Amino acid sequence: MDADEASLFRRHLMALHRRMREEHIGDVPLNEVLVLGAVDRHGVSARPSVVADDLRMARSNLAALLRRLEAREFIKMTPDAADGRRSVIRLTHKGRKHLERDRSERELWLVKAVTKELTPSEAKQLLAAGALMQRVANFHE
Repeated sequence: MDADEASLFRRHLMALHRRMREEHIGDVPLNEVLVLGAVDRHGVSARPSVVADDLRMARSNLAALLRRLEAREFIKMTPDAADGRRSVIRLTHKGRKHLERDRSERELWLVKAVTKELTPSEAKQLLAAGALMQRVANFHE
């Protein structure tokens, strides 16, 4: 892949990313849903610093989002058993249900879009491309 191809690929990828974000609906802002997703991805290791790094977010901005999510009863902050100075973030039942509903809505849109816009063969290619994109995303020098 050369620089021009990389630029084209990046534009395509970002267009899909923006379109998927448009499918977010509901009364919970997308940035809060993104935090819920990061907490879910990190599971038992979800701490404010880990989530902030994952989302490339300033810790002060994340702290405000965490306060709002805790007030909505979407997360529970507890002291870390190994180091009481640190906090661990857990999704509550309510938070998990909201995250699952948001993900389901966006996945439903994706299924519809792929079904209407792609042939079955192209859909398989897209799925294979997703696995390749994950490998690229995992690359670190």
